Amino acid sequence: MIGSVQTIAKGGCGIIHDAEKTVFVPGVISGETIEFDIQKKNKGIWQGKLLRVLEPSPQRLSAPCRHYLDCGGCNLQHMSYAEQLRCKEDILAANLIKIAAFKPRGPIPVLPSPPFRYRSKTELQVINSAIGFFKSKSHRLVAVRQCLLLNDAAEDFMRGLPPLPAADDGVLQVLSNGTDVAGRMQTRSGKIRKLTPCASLPFDFPPYHYQYGPEHFIQANLFQLQPMLELLIAQLPTNCDGAAADFFCGVGFFTLPLARHFKQVFALEKDPDNLAALRANLESNHITHVKIRCEDALEADIPPLDLVVLDPPRGGLSPALINRLAQVKKIIYFSCDSATFARDLRLFFSKNYNLRELQIIDNFPQTDHFEIFSVLEKATGAGS
Repeated sequence: MIGSVQTIAKGGCGIIHDAEKTVFVPGVISGETIEFDIQKKNKGIWQGKLLRVLEPSPQRLSAPCRHYLDCGGCNLQHMSYAEQLRCKEDILAANLIKIAAFKPRGPIPVLPSPPFRYRSKTELQVINSAIGFFKSKSHRLVAVRQCLLLNDAAEDFMRGLPPLPAADDGVLQVLSNGTDVAGRMQTRSGKIRKLTPCASLPFDFPPYHYQYGPEHFIQANLFQLQPMLELLIAQLPTNCDGAAADFFCGVGFFTLPLARHFKQVFALEKDPDNLAALRANLESNHITHVKIRCEDALEADIPPLDLVVLDPPRGGLSPALINRLAQVKKIIYFSCDSATFARDLRLFFSKNYNLRELQIIDNFPQTDHFEIFSVLEKATGAGS
């Protein structure tokens, strides 16, 4: 079959309208004319396979990675980086319109990244001593010791890693601050084995000092850590007697600047490894007025607050949490999923919040994923 690619959808596939079908085809670019085959219908969606590009886009490139299309890590390497950014803006705008009934007034600002060598942390699968990533939509391992997303220090570590024992099937966690590497192996049975002398690494963004280990949550892009802090800090008062909270706080990446600007701060986190690092980071930064709450932020009771920072996993928030947040004056929401962000935004709109800031942070070049920065403010005089 022959068709024209209309746009790129969340997931990185191109959309083609064929008679009464909408077909999703990977490996294509908007505007291209392609020959494709309709393969199957999965969860109500027709999936296609690219056979030939008949009229290629000027934005089409030869993928630089030899594992591309085999390894499941990247899905946009066939596009120029400028085209990748344009696609991400289109994906977010489409989800905002479709799910949140919100049309952006103009282009959505995008904070770009160096397109390669950006990863702060990588998790690889280990099966029968082979290390790599699962092939897309499968559990078949693609052995990889080189990856263009790893920074040089992390890739050097991977190349020099000796064969792992066959009994050690599990997940290899590799963390790098760009200079040093901390690695550990977590087996399927739960056994932990250190692979580097350092169990954790420093990440310094003066005046804030953080210590992370491979087991902790960290934003994926080394180059975007400082800009993300700056986006947050620009929204904070110089000195506030009020209260703020950091939901899904991890090891305190956003908690530390909140503590510098607010007299009372709550930090909510349920993962024990992150909690231990959070306490250590607060202590090393001489911060004593943060109240740590070990609980699931989705189920937390909300004390009176002036500002909340939200940085949830891909599943986003819950209607119950959004309802409990409805009295907070200002909400800063970092999201890594445009569909759940749009879903949550619709609920915030129903609670009389206005969207004051919206920006894409490209934390994941070469993939269709991205981070969203947003600021929501309660309409003056509005109730819940």
